[in-house]
Amino acid sequence: MASFYTNKKILVSGAAGFIGYHLSKRLLSEGAHVVGLDNLNDYYDVGLKLDRMRQFQESDQFTFVKMDLADRKYMPTLFAENQFDCVVNMAAQAGVRYSLKNSVIAV
Repeated sequence: MASFYTNKKILVSGAAGFIGYHLSKRLLSEGAHVVGLDNLNDYYDVGLKLDRMRQFQESDQFTFVKMDLADRKYMPTLFAENQFDCVVNMAAQAGVRYSLKNSVIAV
């Protein structure tokens, strides 16, 4: 029986993070085509993020794009080249302590 996600093209930002990885894995198991976007920043172990992405490399249903979500030059190209059925934003700066120490206060 086909899933709702079968043959849907879904962009998952933050795909190399814990939640983004598991979401991508689930969507692939349901028959979706997943484009995983991540900037692979070094806030925590990049090797762990790369290991997660390597698990998908044999799937013809998964495409990894190393890009920052804030890249205003190339993001429009990504959307122009793909007809996404859905976009799920899991990208975030990990770590609450970092955001507290490096917060920007608007006055």
